[in-house]
Amino acid sequence: MDPDASPSGTSGSSDKPLLLELGRRVLRRDVGRVVDLTEGLLQGTRHLDERRRVDFADLTEDLCDDVVAELGFEESLLWPLLEQHAPEALPYATLRERREDLRALVADARRTTRAVVTQLAHRPATLATAEDHRRVELLAAAWRSLSDGLTAFVDPSARETAELVTERIPDEQWATVLDAVREGLTDPRGAGARVVEVATPEEMERLRDQLGPRPLTGWTRHGRRRRSKEASVFGPR
Repeated sequence: MDPDASPSGTSGSSDKPLLLELGRRVLRRDVGRVVDLTEGLLQGTRHLDERRRVDFADLTEDLCDDVVAELGFEESLLWPLLEQHAPEALPYATLRERREDLRALVADARRTTRAVVTQLAHRPATLATAEDHRRVELLAAAWRSLSDGLTAFVDPSARETAELVTERIPDEQWATVLDAVREGLTDPRGAGARVVEVATPEEMERLRDQLGPRPLTGWTRHGRRRRSKEASVFGPR
C-alpha cells in the first residue's frame, strides 16, 4: 500500500489499530477456552458442578454478547469508514456475508449452551445416557464451529484492515470511532482487563504510549477480580 496515498491528518502510526487487533484476539482466546472445556466434557475429563454450571452459563452468555458487539462495531463504524477512504481495498460484500454467517454461529452456540445448562440444572454433567452424550456432542460442535467461523471472519482481511486503519483513516476520525466503542461498552474496565491479558510486553508498551499508565493499572487490578469466575470454569478439575 502506497504511504503517499494517506489522506491529510493520518499519522501512519501502526499503533492505531492495536486495540482492534487485541479485541479480536480476546474473542478468539475466550471462544477457544470454551471449545477446550466442551471437548473435555465430551471426553469425560472435565466436570461442571453447580457453581461451575452457573459461572459457565454467565460467561458463555457474556461471550456471545461480546462477539455480537464486535460484529456490530465493525458493521456500524469500521466498514463504513474503510469504504469511505478505501472503497476498492477490501471485498466488503464478502466480509458482510461472513459476518452474517458468524451471527448465525453465535446464535447456535448460545441456543445449544442454554439447552445443556438447563439440563445440568436438574442433574450433574455426566454422560450417563446416549441422549446426554448427544447433547454435549452438539455443544462441543457448536463452539468448534463458532471458533472456526471467527477465524474465517478475521484472518483473511486482518493484515489489510490494519494497514488501512493505519494509512488511510485520519487520526481524528479513528479517535472518534474508539470513543464510540468505549461509550458502548457495558463494562469498560472489564474489557480493558481482557485486553491486558492477551497483550505481549511490547504491545503493553505501545498501549502505555497511547493511553498513559493509569488506564492500564486500573485494567490490571480489575482483571484480578474478574479472573476468579473464569478460574472456576476453566481451571483444572
